[in-house]
Amino acid sequence: MAIQNWCDAPEIHPSKIRVGDIIGTTKSTDQRYTVKLISEPQKSPGQWTFFGRDAKGLQHTKTFGDDELVRRFTTAS
Repeated sequence: MAIQNWCDAPEIHPSKIRVGDIIGTTKSTDQRYTVKLISEPQKSPGQWTFFGRDAKGLQHTKTFGDDELVRRFTTAS
């Protein structure tokens, strides 16, 4: 089930994101995209880079650090 409201989406650690998840930042925004590829985590400090595409077909890239959280709107099935 997809979460519609930004503030209802759970905040999770970047290591828990999987390909196919629909994610966004923890800041109030309507920007969300489906994760298509995840880079290998960088070692120190831990960083994950997510590559994806939004509903309009635009590509997005976002890097999250070990100390940041990600909003997951939908879990990959």
